[in-house]
Amino acid sequence: SSGINAEWPLRPGFEVLAMSLADSILPPRFLSLIIQIIITMNLFWFQEQTVNSSLPIGASASERSSKEKEVTTALGLSIAFNIIELIGLFLGMSIFSHGTGIFSTTCHICGSIILAFILLDSLSVTTMWYCFSFTAALPAIVEASTIIMVKRLEG
Repeated sequence: SSGINAEWPLRPGFEVLAMSLADSILPPRFLSLIIQIIITMNLFWFQEQTVNSSLPIGASASERSSKEKEVTTALGLSIAFNIIELIGLFLGMSIFSHGTGIFSTTCHICGSIILAFILLDSLSVTTMWYCFSFTAALPAIVEASTIIMVKRLEG
């Protein structure tokens, strides 16, 4: 007996490796995404500091209102894109896409760090928009692209 299980396809080592990679990237990916969502929700509660740091001294009420809407929009879009990515993760379509998993994890870890600085140091809304673009929108677009590719390969 050669020790090869008849149930496995031609290369049993490859499938075991693929499963172990998926198992090892999934928990950090999920946790980094959840951490970024939690920090973003905290920024909603403390958005007054971000608004104040984005305004010049003696700003008018209309400027304040405009910045408040801008901060709320940035935070709302960030949560929406993160939830879209979370839904894609729960659907399981991108679990075996290791490049997507590593990219998403890296973006969300960096995003969590940047958002923590925004929360602690009251950085401007411009920084929040950059953070949203690179750490929420971009991973969600990559996730959506991966789901579309998987659906096309299935059909």
